[in-house]
Amino acid sequence: MNVRECLWLSSQRISQSHPRRPVYRLSTRFAKSAFLAKRIQMPLNKRTLLISTWRLTQALGLSAVLLTLAFCSLNAAANRSPEIRVILWFDTEDYLSPRDDDATKRLCEMLTDRGIHATFKLVGEKARVLERRGRRDVIAALKKHDIGYHADFHSVHPAPTEYLADCGWLDGIAEFARREGDGAADVRRILEVPTLACYGQPGSSWAPQAMAALKQIGVAPSGIPCYVDEGSHVGLEEKPFWYTGVLTVYHMGANTTRMDLHDPAAVAPAKKKVSDIAERLRSQGGGLISIFYHPCEWIHREFWDGVNFARGRNPPREEWKVPPQRTPEETDVAFERFAEYVDHIRAIPGVRWITASELPGLYPDVTRTQGATKEDLDELARRISKKDAAGLDYQRIGDRVYSIADQFELLTVAVNATMTRQKVLFPLKISALQGPDAPPPGSATLSNVARLVFRDAVHDVEEFVRVTQRVPTRVFIGSEQASPAEFLIAMASVWSANERQPADGRKDEVALGRQARILPERWIAQDTPGLFGGWVIHKENFRAPKVMELARLQAWTLKPATPARSSTQE
Repeated sequence: MNVRECLWLSSQRISQSHPRRPVYRLSTRFAKSAFLAKRIQMPLNKRTLLISTWRLTQALGLSAVLLTLAFCSLNAAANRSPEIRVILWFDTEDYLSPRDDDATKRLCEMLTDRGIHATFKLVGEKARVLERRGRRDVIAALKKHDIGYHADFHSVHPAPTEYLADCGWLDGIAEFARREGDGAADVRRILEVPTLACYGQPGSSWAPQAMAALKQIGVAPSGIPCYVDEGSHVGLEEKPFWYTGVLTVYHMGANTTRMDLHDPAAVAPAKKKVSDIAERLRSQGGGLISIFYHPCEWIHREFWDGVNFARGRNPPREEWKVPPQRTPEETDVAFERFAEYVDHIRAIPGVRWITASELPGLYPDVTRTQGATKEDLDELARRISKKDAAGLDYQRIGDRVYSIADQFELLTVAVNATMTRQKVLFPLKISALQGPDAPPPGSATLSNVARLVFRDAVHDVEEFVRVTQRVPTRVFIGSEQASPAEFLIAMASVWSANERQPADGRKDEVALGRQARILPERWIAQDTPGLFGGWVIHKENFRAPKVMELARLQAWTLKPATPARSSTQE
């Protein structure tokens, strides 16, 4: 039921209860408002509803209007169609061929003409080349879309995983920022954007340290680092997720799709596939479809970097060469096919095109913005300390999702306050801790710890967390060490016991928790020969086991990204 129908129903109901009121005059006003809205292509929205309701209330009384509008609101909510979000992104990376500049501009303008905002992830050298070539027209066209980052030189060796393969956590973050920070600054300067919308790795050259460094190099729309790409290193149910404090669209699996630009027989199957994905997501209450391309795909017969840097080759700049080109006619036909594909997606009911910079608003982490209630913390402690639990995992309570790192931070703050006789100020907000930077020690040799000794250990951990913004690798209890998982379970037990027992009835000892599995590790890929070596730029069978070990440690931070409750026009 739309606004016009709601107002008509209000007038009919009130005329029945107030037969002497001149309802027809008000109905005429509403009809004129609707006619005017139609003439200027403006739907009767909430503002129109508010004005019309005020007029109706003034003349006829409040009660019936409120009842009718409440009914209409409930009816609209029941009939609301699930939203299908589509993020379209382009790795804009070829800085060798001037034809790629033209293809980039043409894509930007094609999408702008259709009212579609896409995300263009620029390589640093690509932005500098556009500036050197004087292509202000391309830059102007790009500025009408979201601007992300795609590494400084993309495939020039060493690529990110290559130079991070033997790094630890902290030195890896610093190395990524050192090598990629200048390129990110150049893209921001040349495209005149205060922050970059997202980052995504070149090829399969992925590493968790890169994600943790994004805010440092200026990739943080609305203050939230975002990562948009496709790969299999980490993922969560083929949906957006949080990892190392970064809002991530990655490993979207069956929710990733694209059309072959140069095969005329590919158009119909591609249109059917994206329609089928949308229908499946609609049946699940909505979701996100990820579609990606490279502007150079329209003009090259093979990728520009493959002919120069494949399997570890690294020729000097003077020897870089442009790959075999497609004819202008082939490029034109590819653009026609792509336009047909995009227009098909536009026509799918319920589709909303989104960009990377919109992600923080669409998938907010309410544990950061609103914090945890006491009831949430009580429930988290109960779940953590359950003796039959299979391990530690992220936890969902209502519209809040708590990673294991979130749980560790909340209980550290709360237990430290209670054990030092301070008041816990709810709601407690999390700061998105990073996971441990090294594997934990073995199980603690201690099974029970004096309460005051445990208090001091908690106080030390609280300071560590506050200063470093990380989960500790190990917790010292005097000269003994415990793993952070054992310590988290012990803190959960202490919090639950404090809620059940008065201060003078609490035990003098605290039992250390059991060694527990970090269950989100199941979402982290194993280091197989094809994980990194499958990208033609890396050496064949290139491996990076230390990178994936660090990735598993950061599973402490992994949790689903929950969509915000959408509001639609009535």
